[in-house]
Amino acid sequence: MNTIIRTPLQLQQAQADAWVYGLIFCGIALAVAIAIAFIINWRSDRRDFITRRIWFIVIGLVIPAGYWFYNMQAIVPKISNPGFQSMFEETNLYVLLASIGIYFVAGILLMFGFRNTKLGSILGKKKN
Repeated sequence: MNTIIRTPLQLQQAQADAWVYGLIFCGIALAVAIAIAFIINWRSDRRDFITRRIWFIVIGLVIPAGYWFYNMQAIVPKISNPGFQSMFEETNLYVLLASIGIYFVAGILLMFGFRNTKLGSILGKKKN
């Protein structure tokens, strides 16, 4: 987006774009976390799930936060009206919280669905 946001219609479009791209980044984060979970090797001491869990949490926080930071640095300065800036910043915060929430809920559901895989091992040791 190279134009300066001056009208309510342009602001609404920027807010809609923020939601769509936020959800796309959420899906990308989930795909990266799944790929990294399968890349980490099984270890003989059976503590490899901790490494996978750490990566899962870090990815779930860093990628949505990176998108939030991008919006704050690239989009907000292009909004001419301070009131519109405030409205976009609020939307951006909601997008961040929704992305993190959806990432963790979808990730945990996938872990329960694929309990016998490396992704499922993130939840910890399976009860016999």
